[in-house]
Amino acid sequence: MNINLANTLFDNGTFMEMYKAGFITDKVFLYREIYLWIKAQMQTRNLNKYQAVLEAEIKFYKDKRTIWRALNSFNACDKTVSRTK
Repeated sequence: MNINLANTLFDNGTFMEMYKAGFITDKVFLYREIYLWIKAQMQTRNLNKYQAVLEAEIKFYKDKRTIWRALNSFNACDKTVSRTK
């Protein structure tokens, strides 16, 4: 999913309504938060992706695989966090 679309759906309350109706789980909110946090760390602190993932493990109390799964769930046009092909 495109992160810009996810942010729009989050901002206008669509994700929350879908969550309340049982169409999506709370993972969407967690994955979005992880993605945005890592992107911010990479931009503000000039961390590389791997360093940011290691710090996210500690901050979010999640396994490294979960952090990578969150990153791979979203993509962005700017390719700051998205994997390159």
